[in-house]
Amino acid sequence: MDENHLGIIITVVCLLVLMAASPMSGLFGNGYVVTPATDADIQGLTPGNTVQVSFWDLPPRVMAISVALSICPLLLFPVELFFLLKGIAFLGYRKITAGTVLLSEKRSHIYETVKANPGIYFNELSRKTRINRGTLRYHLALLRMTGKISALVMEADIRYFENSGKFTETEQKVLKFLRNHKDRAIFEYLINNFATTRHDLEKMLGISGAAVTWHMNRLRDAGILTVTRTGKTTRYTLDPEARKYLNKYLVTL
Repeated sequence: MDENHLGIIITVVCLLVLMAASPMSGLFGNGYVVTPATDADIQGLTPGNTVQVSFWDLPPRVMAISVALSICPLLLFPVELFFLLKGIAFLGYRKITAGTVLLSEKRSHIYETVKANPGIYFNELSRKTRINRGTLRYHLALLRMTGKISALVMEADIRYFENSGKFTETEQKVLKFLRNHKDRAIFEYLINNFATTRHDLEKMLGISGAAVTWHMNRLRDAGILTVTRTGKTTRYTLDPEARKYLNKYLVTL
């Protein structure tokens, strides 16, 4: 017989001995408990009138914790943790599923706002829904956890989308950049001017060449456009898939 089996047998025997013992008061201090009572229950009684109860009259939770403590005080934490997790589950965590998550009026409002504004960012979503930031973060986490919305994380920025397979990755990136007025102006120019140069964008945007380079490198890194250099001339060309989505959303957004 190995040590594991021996330990189990000893534990079981100890439990049986403790539970079979008639005087259980040693497990419960002085053997008395105080329970809530109604006015009718305490009429004619004084604080000194107490009633001794047996071990078997206690709630199962108290019985389990008492037995655990009698064996080893260190067992108290796992027992309490078990009941805590059970309580959390009972209080509603398991009830929030993909089928029930939108029953909340606030979550439904957040979801519909995201659906109507693909690529919306956190602060804008908070303004549109008029929900404070802490509460909004909580509900967004539940919507993401249950698969109702998805998030595009780029450049330390998070944009939210309806998670229905409706948007491709390139489409999400296009929608994100379209919500920036500088990027939108660049897109509008590139749509109508093939192989635009950096000098063209400097004049159109009224910004320095270094600023143009910064904007265009972001779009290049996102796969929205390609950058080619011929001598000292830099030209920018839209990715074909990105151009398709820009033609679609430049009119609607």
